[in-house]
Amino acid sequence: MSDRKKLGGALRWILPLAVVLAAVAFKALASGGDKQEADAIPIPVRTVKPTRADLVKTLELNAHIESDSMVTVLPMVSGILQELSVDVGQAVKKDQVIARIDAARYELQLQQAEAAWTSAKSSYDRVAQLYKSGATTQQNYDQAKAQYDAYASQYELARLQLGYATVRSPVDGVVLLTHLTVGSIASPERPLLTIGNLDELIVRARIPERYYRAFSEGQETMPVQLVGPDGYAVPGTIRNISPFVSAETKNFETVVALAGDTSAFRPGMFVSVVFELHHWDNVPVLPFEALSGSGSLWYVEDGVAKAAPFIPDRASDTAFAVPDEWLGRDVIVEGHYFTREGSPVTVVSGGGLK
Repeated sequence: MSDRKKLGGALRWILPLAVVLAAVAFKALASGGDKQEADAIPIPVRTVKPTRADLVKTLELNAHIESDSMVTVLPMVSGILQELSVDVGQAVKKDQVIARIDAARYELQLQQAEAAWTSAKSSYDRVAQLYKSGATTQQNYDQAKAQYDAYASQYELARLQLGYATVRSPVDGVVLLTHLTVGSIASPERPLLTIGNLDELIVRARIPERYYRAFSEGQETMPVQLVGPDGYAVPGTIRNISPFVSAETKNFETVVALAGDTSAFRPGMFVSVVFELHHWDNVPVLPFEALSGSGSLWYVEDGVAKAAPFIPDRASDTAFAVPDEWLGRDVIVEGHYFTREGSPVTVVSGGGLK
């Protein structure tokens, strides 16, 4: 390590320590001896000048990626899973056959229902002819028709159940998860697989209620950025804002759609969602270290400390904006807790005192 680097490292620790020690010594002299003599001792402080910069106020939250059209496929009938014709990561089209359930039982049920329906239809046709000719009663006709309608419904149900044994994709998308394997028992209570559209990804962010007005007013124009675990970022657009605020969590839900190249994002992945609440262009800014606990800004003028009441109304997480008249002032960022109005000060810089 060079001597210059060693010196820079030492100054990084020595200068703040010198400010504190000198201020403590000043306070001890002021409280224990001649006050006028103590007031004459300059207090070491560190200052910065406001600089113009863009000031951005953001809200950063964590959320996980979802597919906008993610569907969990449930078989409509029970039975042994005989065939699963797709695998994870495979693209599927709507109505494509993705699985088959053992259909032997449903084929027999269809044959039985068809035979019963055929018999009931024959009886109904015969009674209907007799009823038209006046050879049978209204009651006999009604009974034959009711029996025919019942067997027709059973026949149609058997046809549907046999058709449900062949499982088809309800949407276009990609297979995200498979929940069953060939040979296992499928049933309407057990998910078969999950399909999602990877071209339409969203996040559902839970926003604290105090930001509701900012979101409702800026929904159309608010910039949003989504940052993945590897730091890769894509823009987002606010799709909708829930009008409901949870009484338990004090949050409301905002749905954000991912835009741009989303190939690096997948459903289930956690991301940081950064909402740009406000943006101020080219304004004078100061770090928050300049703001004292009493809500004042201290600055140096003619070798003495002066204070001005100040409450920031434009701020980011690290800095705040000040009026243009503060440009050029030496604002105290270290040592202001030991100063009083009119106290003589000595400005400490990176090279020592000045």
